[in-house]
Amino acid sequence: MHGRQPDWRLAACCAVLAAVAGLASCTGSGTGTGTAGSSAGTSSPGHPTSTSTSSTGGGGKASHDKTAGLVRFALPPAGQGCTGAKRLPGGGTRFPVTVSTRRSQTAALANVCIDGKGPFPFVIDTGAEGSVLASSLAAKLGLPKIGAPVPIGGAGCSANARISRLASWDVAGLALQPQAVIYLKIPLFGGRGQPDGLLGSDVWSRFGAMRLDFRRGRVTVPGPERPGPARKTTIFGPSAAPVPAVLLRGKPAVVAPMTVTSEPGSTGITVKVRLGTHAPLNFTPDTGASQSAVDPGVARQAGLASADARVRQGTVCTVATFPEVRTGSWSVAGHPLPPQVVGVTGLVSTTGVAGLLGADQMSRFGSVIFDYAGGRLVLGAG
Repeated sequence: MHGRQPDWRLAACCAVLAAVAGLASCTGSGTGTGTAGSSAGTSSPGHPTSTSTSSTGGGGKASHDKTAGLVRFALPPAGQGCTGAKRLPGGGTRFPVTVSTRRSQTAALANVCIDGKGPFPFVIDTGAEGSVLASSLAAKLGLPKIGAPVPIGGAGCSANARISRLASWDVAGLALQPQAVIYLKIPLFGGRGQPDGLLGSDVWSRFGAMRLDFRRGRVTVPGPERPGPARKTTIFGPSAAPVPAVLLRGKPAVVAPMTVTSEPGSTGITVKVRLGTHAPLNFTPDTGASQSAVDPGVARQAGLASADARVRQGTVCTVATFPEVRTGSWSVAGHPLPPQVVGVTGLVSTTGVAGLLGADQMSRFGSVIFDYAGGRLVLGAG
């Protein structure tokens, strides 16, 4: 999911906490997935990915379009608790996640424990620049409010969030550093069978890199968690340092330069994606987006054809119906991506990016590595 937060250095939290509803993600994505054996499901939408589009991809009404309802994603088994993290011989740590695909939308979730309570299902959301909790979970935990409410933007909506701090928490048994988080009331979050929050790039970047294995249902980090940034820094990848060996299992299918912008409380990432023969545009590689998305202006300029369909999904502040378009030929780092249907939603004005490269597309490669320290997105890492 994707979004912006003007105050308090948590920077953007997810404007399209959309696929979330299916499993929110602060960058305009957010959906969940489930692996075999996972139990409960979430009746939430995939990810806020579409807004308005016509038969030419421009916009306007398309009342004849068929509309897909909310999808259900699997949650991590509650009986698993916050366990499963294993140290690897190469120095990394691996833990289980639940990955599921519904109607071509994909999401990944893991169990999180806070102050010894839980487990609570959280979406693995690289599109969220800061981690987010549902307000119902914050109330259940009795988290303190810090400062005044802060405004955040979503797909076609806005809301106020509160700031709090987590002193003791872990994901699947992997301890995480104390940190500030925001919380707010998110549609389709915090209820029975629904996710309770998002684990954003603010967390994953502190490990230097992270591998999400969609096929095997697990996340791997290469080493210990490091302190967060003391000031704003930007990495224009790729760097000369190699991808951590513990994350690679074979020759990568795609290695794309990734821009990583970090500051206290937030980390944002973008890669260049080309639609047809048009100039490359900034897209957020967003595991929290169950469905990839483009901004309506981008869809018009690229002449993307309507898919004659709409999808109902949740955003950070509402549940809405979004139109869908077809990508046609598109690519990242010169590597062709399989054509697909994507949602259309207002991303440029709320998140500053032209689109979201969602879990639906990245999962086709089996695995993905986010090399925050090296400025690389690696698709198909063996």
